[in-house]
Amino acid sequence: MIHSFLAQALVIANATIIDPSGKVPDTPGTVVVERGHVVALGRAPVIPPGARVVDGRGKFLVPGLWDMHAHLAALTSVGNAPERYVGFGVLGVRDMGGFADTLFPLRGRIRAGDRIGPEIVMAGPTLNGDQPAAFHRRVVTDAEARAAVRELRALGADFIKVHRAMGRRELLAVIDEARRVGLTVSGHVPLALSWIEASTLGMRTIEHIQTIFENEQPNPQLMAGQFPGIASRLAGTHGDSIWAVLKRNHTFFDPTLIGYEVNIEKAGPEVAVRRRAAYTQMKLLAGRIARAGVPMLAGTDVLERHGEMLLLELERLVEIGMTPRQALAAATTTAADAVQHHGTGRVEVGAPAMMLLLDANPLTDIKNLRHLSAVVLAGRLLESAELARLRGLP
Repeated sequence: MIHSFLAQALVIANATIIDPSGKVPDTPGTVVVERGHVVALGRAPVIPPGARVVDGRGKFLVPGLWDMHAHLAALTSVGNAPERYVGFGVLGVRDMGGFADTLFPLRGRIRAGDRIGPEIVMAGPTLNGDQPAAFHRRVVTDAEARAAVRELRALGADFIKVHRAMGRRELLAVIDEARRVGLTVSGHVPLALSWIEASTLGMRTIEHIQTIFENEQPNPQLMAGQFPGIASRLAGTHGDSIWAVLKRNHTFFDPTLIGYEVNIEKAGPEVAVRRRAAYTQMKLLAGRIARAGVPMLAGTDVLERHGEMLLLELERLVEIGMTPRQALAAATTTAADAVQHHGTGRVEVGAPAMMLLLDANPLTDIKNLRHLSAVVLAGRLLESAELARLRGLP
């Protein structure tokens, strides 16, 4: 976690404290922060001498948001993405693949307090088969797969990311070796497997709503003609059998709806017509998955408008039928569970001080996450003027 703690205690007084999971009632209270962590909360906790006190009356305190599918250093440079994330209240990022020589030093600078940015959990290079991108690492044997996992663990990777071209044997080796060294495995389900197989084998999260269609029909030349039939099957008992397994195995699903949406118009008008129709089906399907009880995450998979795009993704999750509380949980409590950063998804004693102070209630309208009064990050209070400056960075 971030270590640039301030000596002065910080108190957020009389705000409505929201637990996105709903396990704790939303109640007015006061939160005391010292050395980057919540040390007390309640109706009338003891206020340390010399503490900075912020009046939260009429405001709402929620955990900092997580973007659960980001790429800070893959196809584009990092730029001001870390600062922009914080400006929009995104205080945690799961980096789903990029260049290790950029990502690990970046995380170090943020944790040391040398740069404003979110907490980053990362995979480092993505493991793939014979179709790797520049930031992918090719693994085509059992030995290569196991060696890659060990080397990434030694570098400081928090989990392993796999991609569609990986073979079945290599995925089995990755999962086995990752389990041995204490890491989890996330990403695209390789085309050689079904989602049921991947979930049962132990993939922790599965990414992107469109990838279920690829696993149902791995041949891209046949996909366009078969898409309506695949969508129909997935909307029926066949799909229900898949979602039931994901729910039973507690496999998280990150639909990244906004990541698909922003690319609809980029390939010309004829392709856009097909993509818009497909997107309608994907949103209906994502809603069905959420209603089936699969633990949902909020991620973007975008390389632009960092931070703002996560707010749009949360709005899309509400559009598919999730309640604002459920959508908020996808970027807070459920996200923290998925990355095993227990405590970051709630405002509770012992938790890292990653919090948003809002001027309006996000449970009545998820768009109220845009009404940021202040951010608490590692014990530091960032108020509205500073947040606006961070959001305005190019």
